[in-house]
Amino acid sequence: MVQAEGPREGDAFDRLLTRRVEVDWVLVAYFVIFAAAFGLRFWDLGARALHHDESIHAKWAWDFAQGSYRHSPTFHGPFLYLAQGFTFVVFTATDYTSRISPALFGMAVVAAPLALRRWLGSTGALAAVAFIAFSPTLVYFSRFLRMDIYLAAFILAMVVALWSYLHTGKTRWLIIFAVALSLAFSTKEAAFLFVAFLLLYLNGHLALDLVSATLRTRGANTPSRRLAYAAVIYPIAWLLAALWPFLSRVRLHLGWSHLPRTGDLLVLVGTLTLPLLTPFAKNVLEAVFAGTVLDYPAVCSTPNVQEASVLAASFGCFFGVAAVAGLSWRPRVWLISTFAAVLIYSTLMTSLWTNLDGLCTGAWGSIDYWQAQQEVRRGMQPWFYYLMLMPAYEFLPLLIALAGGAWALFRGSAFSRFLVLWLVVLFLAFSFAGEKMPWLNTHLAIPTILIAAWSVQRAWVYWKPSRFDGGDLITVCVVLAMTTGTLMLLVFDWGPTLWVRFAWGCAPLVVTLVTVRLVSLRLGPRILPALAIAVVISGFTFFSLRTMVDVTFARGDIPKDLLIYTQSSPEITQLADDIDALSSATGMGLDLRIAVDAHASFAWPWVWYLRDYRNVTFSNMESGLPAGAFDVVLVNAANLDVVSRDLADRGVTEFAPPTQYPHRWWFPETYKVSMSGCMGRDSEARFCEPYMAETWRRIGKGFFGGSWAHDAFAYWRDREPRQQLGSIDGFAYFPLGFDRISGKLSSNIFELAEPGVDRAGRPTFGGLGSRKGQFAVPVDIELGPENSLYVTDRMGALLQKFDGDGNFLGSSNLHGLSDGPGQPWGLAVSGDGVVYVADTFGWRIIAFDADLRHQKLEFGNKPLFDGEPPGPYELYGPRDLAIDLRGNLWVTDTGHGRIVVYSSGGEFQFQIAGPFSQETFHRGSGPAQFNEPVGIDVAPNGEIVIADMWNARVQILDASGTYLREFPVVGWGGLDALDKPYLQVLRDGRIALSLPSLGQVRIYSSTGVLLSTIAPSEEPLLLPYGIAESPGGKLWVVESGAARVRLFDSALARER
Repeated sequence: MVQAEGPREGDAFDRLLTRRVEVDWVLVAYFVIFAAAFGLRFWDLGARALHHDESIHAKWAWDFAQGSYRHSPTFHGPFLYLAQGFTFVVFTATDYTSRISPALFGMAVVAAPLALRRWLGSTGALAAVAFIAFSPTLVYFSRFLRMDIYLAAFILAMVVALWSYLHTGKTRWLIIFAVALSLAFSTKEAAFLFVAFLLLYLNGHLALDLVSATLRTRGANTPSRRLAYAAVIYPIAWLLAALWPFLSRVRLHLGWSHLPRTGDLLVLVGTLTLPLLTPFAKNVLEAVFAGTVLDYPAVCSTPNVQEASVLAASFGCFFGVAAVAGLSWRPRVWLISTFAAVLIYSTLMTSLWTNLDGLCTGAWGSIDYWQAQQEVRRGMQPWFYYLMLMPAYEFLPLLIALAGGAWALFRGSAFSRFLVLWLVVLFLAFSFAGEKMPWLNTHLAIPTILIAAWSVQRAWVYWKPSRFDGGDLITVCVVLAMTTGTLMLLVFDWGPTLWVRFAWGCAPLVVTLVTVRLVSLRLGPRILPALAIAVVISGFTFFSLRTMVDVTFARGDIPKDLLIYTQSSPEITQLADDIDALSSATGMGLDLRIAVDAHASFAWPWVWYLRDYRNVTFSNMESGLPAGAFDVVLVNAANLDVVSRDLADRGVTEFAPPTQYPHRWWFPETYKVSMSGCMGRDSEARFCEPYMAETWRRIGKGFFGGSWAHDAFAYWRDREPRQQLGSIDGFAYFPLGFDRISGKLSSNIFELAEPGVDRAGRPTFGGLGSRKGQFAVPVDIELGPENSLYVTDRMGALLQKFDGDGNFLGSSNLHGLSDGPGQPWGLAVSGDGVVYVADTFGWRIIAFDADLRHQKLEFGNKPLFDGEPPGPYELYGPRDLAIDLRGNLWVTDTGHGRIVVYSSGGEFQFQIAGPFSQETFHRGSGPAQFNEPVGIDVAPNGEIVIADMWNARVQILDASGTYLREFPVVGWGGLDALDKPYLQVLRDGRIALSLPSLGQVRIYSSTGVLLSTIAPSEEPLLLPYGIAESPGGKLWVVESGAARVRLFDSALARER
């Protein structure tokens, strides 16, 4: 008998290997997008220093973790602080962990469109997730500790609950909506703007629903009648919903059998919001109850009996009205929803019931405070602020949304109209509200993205290809590739000439249009909307991703973007690390004594970074240092003069020269100046309102007769502002002998620094440090008697003397010589050994003898800025000076744009300057006119050679100031505050000059022919400034960025 063989193990394995696995490419796409979104939101969160506002939020969240947080409407609702506080409890407090909770909510925003697939469609939901995942605005603010990304998540939750209830009518969606609404109110007051939009929308929707029901019973339900009758009852639709149970006879007459679901939502939103609107009645209450003052914060902290009674009664009345409407509507649903909302709101506002004052600061203080703040107009942004932000950052979805918006509004669904109205209403609300800030762009980006995603879905459904083979796919891909390539050519101006660029751009464009026509003939004209969207996505995705990477990662702490607005500089975290290193080096640990200036909010973000130190004193240093001894002093640049004099008066000598750093810097808002001038106001763009004809005349002139269009496009393409960043600088005092590089204290602080060599064996001297012969920030150098060398140190306020080999001989400190802050830049040495120093921000010239003893000769005063031409001794930041063959001093009065000539004793002789105006002083670009003159020197033949920085040229005058000639310097003209060139006329008449921003020293002939360049590749020059020629014809170059002086052989400089 033959037995049948059973299945063998090998057969099963073979079947497993040959089994065909179906791949769901939609799920793969979601996986890739979510993985990328997660990485973009969580990678390297701590790389950027905490922004001023972030540091406040982080510190208050840390206070919550410590049990000391109390709600204050000044910094919005408590949800952020509690959520982030719990994060600190779990992960400890660092810069990275301070941004974990916004990143988590950022991921929730990415996922939210999945809950809207019914209305967005499967393709639209995928598009929405992708747009949000890579949105420059949403990625940046998902990595930023502010309330807006949390609020965005709660608003999306409300949108999901709203449309889910309208679709299903299930009660749970009302409760979910109430919870999301309560969380939104507990997060930020901007939630009220969205709720106002919801009330307006639901009121209109209800009016249409009621009118439709009536017209259907009468057989006259036409679109025109619906709109006309809905407009009539729109003002009272909300009242009909509130009084619905009491209108049975009216309802019967009009054919209203039940309250539409929009009415349910209107009642719920209205009744939950109404009690929180009580503060809007403040003026009426104060008028009715004479002597009652209900201003926050006094009314919440120290109310008298009458004020407390008025508050309680007014809240009781508003809540009572809401309760009557809610209980008459659906008692059980309303009670559950209200209980959940009130429980969440009160628990958060009272810091988990540990601060009962939060019930007042939340319910009354939030609206009262922020209503008043709209008059403050923080940021002073113009009405067109978001018209700049959206195209600059959300241009990809915006282009699609603009094209699909009309489709969505007139031929779309109720959901698409909701999205359009959401965007329009919030755009108008934010544009005309007093405070406009870039983080509010979050709330415009989301509806824009959803409209774009809906448009993607609609275009795809509109096409519905009956056939689409591989050849069609290749054709479409070719069209997209050609479009992308054409856009690249046009944007980046490739090509040697304008005509070549035009040809390179237009030729493929024509071919692309022809190909599009052929595709439409083959696949039908209904493909055109989908193809147009695909073209936009393929053409602009690269630029959108580049924008996102730039603003978020490449320069997230350098505010060259409108979206950043203002930012703490990277120096903050470096200084914080230095303080930690000093605390370890001294053995004092967290008992290190630190003084921080609190002037002009300078204390932030230091309050966050120094939170663990026990001996930190925050004090406004306008009147000097607070009492006591300190190991570290951090001072606002505005108070440096006072603090330095205070230290000198106290005889404090244990500090090294202070280190300057940008504390907080911001985007240059030149657009405000461009739109200033309306209503006779020259400083604020807000006076050019949109209802003024002058506003539109200026806009038309700027775009069509000026450079606005070019400038806007150049910024969009290059992401480089035209002006230098604004900043508030700080100065950090560390102890003598503390090496910030190694983090160690040195015991040999009184030893002399010795000369050395660089990597190529070139002689050097100086170096960063506080020892004698070292520098903080050296600037200029001059040769003196017996081949000695004199070097200025602007941050150390020092003038130091060295021998010809760089050995230290002596020094003099400019602090204490007079009332000036002492910040020497340029210098000149006379034939008899008198050393003249330009104390730039002491507004003066100071004289020393060859041994650096003060000669009691100084002249110059701070400018008056009184609208009149500056006097001969008003010096606005003098940067350099030179001594002519007659012994006269030629001073570059840099800020005024002029050259002032004095005798060797300081007596005024004459000036060389252009015409005066209040805006530009004496600045000009003509012959013998100057725009930011810096370096100056005298040639052996007596000619005066001047570095005319912002005119990007060297001007040469005779000894009487008469113009002789000039030559251009490519590389000058930058607006950076530290890009100040110096020059030296060599013995043979050649001119050596520095280009600090490029790290070069160039040598020109006396007629402007470029002869050679000093730009070592193995050890590049870092901010070269002053130049001096040694007796052997070599060049000493002050390398400010490396705090040293290097010797170069000009004969071996790289030839041009």
